[in-house]
Amino acid sequence: MAEFHVSQLLKSVAEQMRIVLQQKLISHPGELGTGREEVIRDFLRKHLPKRFGVSTGFVFDAHGKVSRQIDIVIYDASLCPSFEAVGGKMFFPCESVVAVGEVKSQLTSTKIVAEAYDNIRSVKELDRSAGDKNLSIIDGHPIDQRYNHLDQIFTFLIVTDQCVSSKSMRETLFYYNRNYPRYQWVNLCYYFDQYLITYCCENGVCPNPMDAYAIGCLENQSPELLLLKFYKLLARAIEVINVSKFAYWEYLNGSESWEAFSYPFDNMMPYDVWVPPHMSYRPGEPEYQETDPYAPTRDSTNAT
Repeated sequence: MAEFHVSQLLKSVAEQMRIVLQQKLISHPGELGTGREEVIRDFLRKHLPKRFGVSTGFVFDAHGKVSRQIDIVIYDASLCPSFEAVGGKMFFPCESVVAVGEVKSQLTSTKIVAEAYDNIRSVKELDRSAGDKNLSIIDGHPIDQRYNHLDQIFTFLIVTDQCVSSKSMRETLFYYNRNYPRYQWVNLCYYFDQYLITYCCENGVCPNPMDAYAIGCLENQSPELLLLKFYKLLARAIEVINVSKFAYWEYLNGSESWEAFSYPFDNMMPYDVWVPPHMSYRPGEPEYQETDPYAPTRDSTNAT
């Protein structure tokens, strides 16, 4: 029996993935570069677990804050609803979103790179805790993306055609990060076939910004290895990122606008009509008596 090596299988799969992706990313005369976004989305749909939806749109939180339009939104489709507005624009509650990404054909200046980071950070700023009320589906702990990297939406930037050098990308990321708290940092930058940038932690390459002490770059590697590394980091992240149930009460402003006395209700029944005890009894009250207060009593019967 021939030996089976997972490493060889992954290498072969990565090579095929790259070939297919490269062929679809090649520009054709008269074709706009915006089609690359859908190419990447389709690639991710085919290679990520099926419980995750891959789309484009806006992400929002319970406070009414909405992100900028995002090229790639990866969300747990089994957990929360998505909403389609007029014109086909999609909106996703941040509780269910596990990763978002920006796809750019060209990033040829540090200014444009910073603008791409701004789009990503507009998602990172959202409150996934719904005012400290959301709990993780996995272990029940309170969601807090400010301190726990597993409560943060994973973010990435993909460039397909032309990009600044790896040195410029690292420097731009460093100076950009100086202006914002760690939980708002982008996790991964991938320039197709060229380099992969993320953070360095004590145990090596790690896209966790909370433990980062340096910015690292993987380049001068085979294109297949770069794609495989990007795929593995993203696939691993979306499997461990904490999600929570959709906070219907918070999204509907229940704690502020829903007051029982502020809405007129008709009485369930007329006050002067007898009802069976099971209708009037509520748990916690003294046990009711199975009697009809309007039924004839023994004394009244004898009197007649």
